[in-house]
Amino acid sequence: MKNLKFLILLGIAILAGACSDYLDEIPKDSISPVNFYQTAQDAESAVNGAYAALRVNDYYSRYWMTSSALASDGVFTRLGTTSDRAEIIQLNDAGMVKSPRYNIAIWGAVWQAVNRANAVIDHVPDIEMDETLKSRIIGEAKFLRALTYFNMVRRWGGVPLILTETKSSDITELQVARNTEAEVYAQIVKDLTEAMDALPILSSYSGNNIGRASKEAAQGLLAKVQLYLKDWGNAKTNAIAVINSPSGLDLMEDPKDNWWMGNGDVDNNVESVFEVQYNGIAPQGHALGNNYEPNNNGYGPGQWGTIIGSLWWFNQFEENDKRKAATWLTEFPKLNGGGELVQWQENTYPLPHINKYRDPDNKVGDGMAYNIKVLRFADVLLTAAEATNEDEGPGNAYQYVNRVRERAGLDDLSGLTKEELREAIYLEFRKELCFEGQDYEELVRQGKLITNKTAYATYTVPTMYDDNGDVFTPDQALLDRIAQYSPNLTFYELDAHNTIFPLPQTALDKNPKLVQNPGY
Repeated sequence: MKNLKFLILLGIAILAGACSDYLDEIPKDSISPVNFYQTAQDAESAVNGAYAALRVNDYYSRYWMTSSALASDGVFTRLGTTSDRAEIIQLNDAGMVKSPRYNIAIWGAVWQAVNRANAVIDHVPDIEMDETLKSRIIGEAKFLRALTYFNMVRRWGGVPLILTETKSSDITELQVARNTEAEVYAQIVKDLTEAMDALPILSSYSGNNIGRASKEAAQGLLAKVQLYLKDWGNAKTNAIAVINSPSGLDLMEDPKDNWWMGNGDVDNNVESVFEVQYNGIAPQGHALGNNYEPNNNGYGPGQWGTIIGSLWWFNQFEENDKRKAATWLTEFPKLNGGGELVQWQENTYPLPHINKYRDPDNKVGDGMAYNIKVLRFADVLLTAAEATNEDEGPGNAYQYVNRVRERAGLDDLSGLTKEELREAIYLEFRKELCFEGQDYEELVRQGKLITNKTAYATYTVPTMYDDNGDVFTPDQALLDRIAQYSPNLTFYELDAHNTIFPLPQTALDKNPKLVQNPGY
């Protein structure tokens, strides 16, 4: 957590981790649970290991976030059509099943995260220790398990519900069938409800404990889950409870204040409900900035530039929306250019890039990786707005969505029908949360994954400015280059079954009880 030291012993990493790739690697125990789970310190070490599972490179450390963006309508990849990233953005049936490392790697990483949480839930109850601390640690593990299953069910649909630690060396015991989506969601709701009752409020944490799962994190995530389930009344109740929490959650003054690294205050700020903790903990960062930064232009440490914005999505942001500058990178210093700026249309790939998680000062290289935001107060406000609108109509819903719009510098919404407000809130969700690991998920939830792809390949060229801030008029050659690097609809293969990802072929090969998702 910010300055929360993960005291992960080699033994607990093997024991609590159990298997680094579910059904791909047989767990090997070096320390038995009987020998390890003896003290409160053992319990804390185990739950710290469960938090650490979120940070591995195959999970939140990059793959989850970038694959969600690539499967959406907001970006494309500069890499060729045969790359693993291109297969994600296409959701290409054959490629997605067999080859892209993103899908395969995430499948393994989430099972490791589940198993570490399961180890805590299984063994900590038997430790003689302070009962309040014990309850909190078990609540943290249930939150982490619920968070991972929520990610899994949105990505793959129904998955096996594994609710006890996997330790067996018998591969047949690891071969289990999938549960239904309804069964997975029921377990998520159960875990979050129990976690909510066990966890302290956010403001009670201090020092090295800042960043742990809190009552607000569990209740806020539960409201989000209930939004997906269209359980409007409970989603509204839980979201409003978080909004009114005594911990004093609020919006940062400007959208950019959540992203741009300076003195580190972007981490665990007043808007943060739950983050994956990196700052001062991780030996290396998640490298999201490297994926988003312009390719080979010296802006930031990596400059991979593998994920590029689409002009269609860029144009959805109004000019006076402060989130436009916070989200999109339209000018940046030229490498060894003596302060000279490069405008987006002058870039190798003449399209806007992504400004979130940018790292121009190479803080990652200094061991100061910034946190990944999982649940922000803005998300809770929009959840309350949508649930209230669906449950009782627009009247009381405006106050929540308008807080988000006011922070963005936009006029308040008013006078809309229930259906019109629903669409407006959908768009606010997309703009507020884009490139935060919810792009694909929100498109699916809103029923727009397929329809938006049609609009995606159309765009108008926005107003361009030169380095002096004067309007720049593009010539035909530049317009042709923009068209060349803009998404082409013939590049995509999308159908109704693409609203969930396929299971990796490696998992199907090792577990004959798994059944592939329809259409793949």
